[in-house]
Amino acid sequence: MLKLILRWVSLSMLMVCTSVAWSKTVTGEGHAQIGSDVENARDLAYRRALRDASLQANVRVTSTEIANNGYISHDNIRMESAAEFGQVEILTESIDGNVLTLKVRAEVAQAPMCTPSKSQNYNKRVAVLGFSREKIDHATLGGLDAIERELPQRVALTMSSYGGLRVQPATHIGLYPDVTNAPSRSMPDYTVAELSRIGRDLGVQYVISGVIRDMSNRGDYKREELLIQPLLNWFVEPEPLTRRMSVDVYVYEAYSGALVHRTSYSDEGDWTESEFSKAGFGSQNFWKTDYGFAVERVIANISEDMSMLMNCQPFMAEILQAEGQQLRINAGALDGLRPGDTLTVYRTKEHYEHPVRIDASMNRVQTTVKISQVQPHFAFAEITSSIPVMQIQMRDMVVAW
Repeated sequence: MLKLILRWVSLSMLMVCTSVAWSKTVTGEGHAQIGSDVENARDLAYRRALRDASLQANVRVTSTEIANNGYISHDNIRMESAAEFGQVEILTESIDGNVLTLKVRAEVAQAPMCTPSKSQNYNKRVAVLGFSREKIDHATLGGLDAIERELPQRVALTMSSYGGLRVQPATHIGLYPDVTNAPSRSMPDYTVAELSRIGRDLGVQYVISGVIRDMSNRGDYKREELLIQPLLNWFVEPEPLTRRMSVDVYVYEAYSGALVHRTSYSDEGDWTESEFSKAGFGSQNFWKTDYGFAVERVIANISEDMSMLMNCQPFMAEILQAEGQQLRINAGALDGLRPGDTLTVYRTKEHYEHPVRIDASMNRVQTTVKISQVQPHFAFAEITSSIPVMQIQMRDMVVAW
């Protein structure tokens, strides 16, 4: 069965078209109960390792597992993506009791997420907020408490290196009062209405937030060495612990407050500092550790994926003023607008379930506007149809799809 999967992977390589835009090399790990057939367990562990690798590469995976008395009796894995596996290498295979573990390294090629569109002519304005921590005590080891602001700050800085974006770090702003259940429809008065306020205050189209779910470590320092460990560090390296970094990232459309994308990222590496180390997140000592390299990979993956996602989103700007047939909108030359560009007018409608706002929608107004004059941060546009100007309101939107 494993040979059949390897042949399927090889066939997938032949099917990769010339439109592939990028590729990632990621690792994945899979486990399976051996039972009475080692080959079937190896096959299942391999497929689970591919699934794990796919998740690292942000490929959409549908998975169904049915357990019976603690054992997996049915496992159905279906991958839905424009991505294809390239070369797959089995790194290690081990058996512990009746559990077989496979670790693989796979090259994942990803086709463009969207077709070329008019919106890609313009720069999307994006705010990156602070990332909340679900487990506060996970940052104690190494003194990594600054991660809530420093990690998204590095995401914003890395995203800024990609074209088509104007990224604004706002890591002093936290979004979720209930981190464990974030984001949740049980708190719409905060996540929806507050997002609109944040978006308007910062002047952005999209808001990225996140939750750091897991920074735990596997293994423990040897208790008998704790008192003399600082002295031992002069002579011998402390035994490294394997430490995990797991982050959920959420993307919102700022004007409506709608959640448009969510994805998870995880990696792990050896934490080679002593238990008494206060290296601090983002310090030179931190980035030199194997765990620091793992966190850097997570940051790179988040930044790349968010940049590709933004490239596929519509361009939107708010109408600030309407005088006669002339409109002033809050986007200009720095956003890529040029005289002669045409945009479509939309109206944002807010929906309430007393006493809180629960949703917002955008409805097309039957008119278009043409950009007549641009300044760095704003532009003037002329209404091109015969629609009465009183039907255009402040906070209406102009959109390019």
